[in-house]
Amino acid sequence: MPEITIADAMKFMEDSLVKVGASNDHALQISEVILDSELRGSPDHGLYFFKLVIDWHQDGTIKPDPNTEIIRDSAVSTSIEGDGGCGVIGMNIAVEMSIAKAKKIGMAAGSVRNSGNVIALAPYVQRAAEQGLIAFACSAFRHPIIPPTGGLTGKFGTNPIAYAAPAGKHPPYILDMATSAIAAAKVWEASTNGETIPEGLVEGPDGSPLTNASEYKLGSSVILPMAGARGYGLALMADIFGNVLNGSEWGHFLWLMDPEEFQPLDDFKRTMDQELDRIKESKPKPGVDEIFFPGERSQRRMAKLRGQGVLPLNDTAWEAMEIVSQSLSVTMPSTIN
Repeated sequence: MPEITIADAMKFMEDSLVKVGASNDHALQISEVILDSELRGSPDHGLYFFKLVIDWHQDGTIKPDPNTEIIRDSAVSTSIEGDGGCGVIGMNIAVEMSIAKAKKIGMAAGSVRNSGNVIALAPYVQRAAEQGLIAFACSAFRHPIIPPTGGLTGKFGTNPIAYAAPAGKHPPYILDMATSAIAAAKVWEASTNGETIPEGLVEGPDGSPLTNASEYKLGSSVILPMAGARGYGLALMADIFGNVLNGSEWGHFLWLMDPEEFQPLDDFKRTMDQELDRIKESKPKPGVDEIFFPGERSQRRMAKLRGQGVLPLNDTAWEAMEIVSQSLSVTMPSTIN
């Protein structure tokens, strides 16, 4: 497993994005979210996924230099036109403005319309939690991936949702999940590696189980909703927040609440710690060393790697970087092991 420095990983991504037309500022913002996923231990949305982001900038799926602008700004809400750019750009604006509003009046929401892939939602809700706020976010795109329960035709993207809440001695609670039974990027990664996927996650055009990842075809195969009808309901709700609300085909939504509206923040954090302690005290199964709450393990990993300044990569990510390097004439980072 190759290891590179975090600084070199960032430089590689920023240089590559600038080569495909992104501004220096946008390149930095996008690279930070890719890095965040890699550090959390989600390589399918890390530097492997970065190659897809580059491809989308080149083939017109994502506009390299969008005219992102605020189109509505009230005391409680912010609406942003994404102009077909990467979702990271609009979501960063939504987070910044919503945090300020929620701290001022107790609650706020942000909406981004006509915006491309947001990559991952965890970094946005975590930023809010680190400011003492409870957060919800979702992203929705009308892509033929998830079918409604009982259907053969995909009507939704993987429509992820995320939640976060601050704590005291513990890191924030962070839940970031697709509403599909498996993330599409995991299927693509499995296909790249020639791997199979468990039965019951993906179906072929006739509804038969599909386990050979290389046989998955966007538009004919479907990825099932997580937990059956429950996941379908969540995917639709994400679409209502992300798209119906703002008249979009691909959009994102953020909602923040200040716990101070109900009790002092220190009291909330203390009771959050008590709740997380109560969960972690559960008797573990044989072979399980520790019970984790959502987001704890990934934040622990991220803090450790940031402290070391090192980024371990799997071979799939390294190979994807090599393809980007060769196609754009961007120098590959040097390995340190």
